[in-house]
Amino acid sequence: MAAKNIVDLPPHHPGMAELHRRVSNAFRTHWIKHPDKKPQKLVLTQKQADDLRLTQLYGGVSIPGYAPEVGKFNDRPVEVSATTAGVLVAHDGTEMPLADYDKMPAA
Repeated sequence: MAAKNIVDLPPHHPGMAELHRRVSNAFRTHWIKHPDKKPQKLVLTQKQADDLRLTQLYGGVSIPGYAPEVGKFNDRPVEVSATTAGVLVAHDGTEMPLADYDKMPAA
């Protein structure tokens, strides 16, 4: 069976980029505040998890042999919950709502 290529992936939609930006900003903010700590996990809806996975696949098509790990983002687990709005769970258990990270907070 041939590996998936860019043509095999579903179409991109604007919400995917927005979600990826918010998740990336939340991770960056956590790492800035807690340099030696890793967030515990991401908690996303099924649609958010699927969209985040697609952004990883789209981003990886230019890197030969790259295959993002299923169920992980930045080496942290992605948990699916039907009752979340999307959060990053910090190292101490604090929930960081992704809606708060459309832009990086001022330093």
